[in-house]
Amino acid sequence: MNTNVLILSDTHGGHSLVDEVLGKCRPDLLLYCGDGLRDLTYSTIPCPLYAVRGNCDWSIPVLDCVGGDAPEEQVVPVGDFRVLLMHGHLYHVKGGLTYAIRRAVEVGADALVFGHTHLPLDMTIRPGDNSPWSHMVQKDLHVFNPGSLRESPHTFGVLTLRGGVPLFSHGQLET
Repeated sequence: MNTNVLILSDTHGGHSLVDEVLGKCRPDLLLYCGDGLRDLTYSTIPCPLYAVRGNCDWSIPVLDCVGGDAPEEQVVPVGDFRVLLMHGHLYHVKGGLTYAIRRAVEVGADALVFGHTHLPLDMTIRPGDNSPWSHMVQKDLHVFNPGSLRESPHTFGVLTLRGGVPLFSHGQLET
C-alpha cells in the first residue's frame, strides 16, 4: 500500500493556494513546516495533519486544526520512516544546514523536513559520501524543503512511501 504525504511550508496568507493543492494532491497525510498556520484554519484538511510553528506564527496561540498550540518541531512517524519536522529558523537554516542536520541525527530521524528559506531542496546525505555532513550521519538522512507555496513558482513537496521506500518530489501550482 502506498502512502501519499503532502508537505507544505511558508504559505504566508495564501489559504486559497492551500485549498488548491489539497484538491490536486488528495493526500493521506499533511506535514506543514510553518509560517502560515492560520491559513490551515480556512481549509478543510481531509487527512491527519502534523504542523510546526514558524517564526511568523508566534501570534497564533491555539489552532483547532492542529489540536492546540503547534510545537517548534516534532518527529512524525510515516510508516516505519521517521521525519523530523521543523520550520528551521531555530537552527539557522538560512545560514547552513549543520545545526538542523545535527538535530535530525540526535532524534534518530530518517528525514529532515523544513521550510523557512522558501527554496526547494531535495538531497540525501550518506555516511562516507563527499558532502560536508557525511561525518555526522550513521545512516542515510534525507533532507527536504518543499519551498514556498506562496511565492512563485508556488512549490510544495510530496513524500510517497511505496512498500516502505520513501520517494520525495516537488510539485508546483500553475497559478
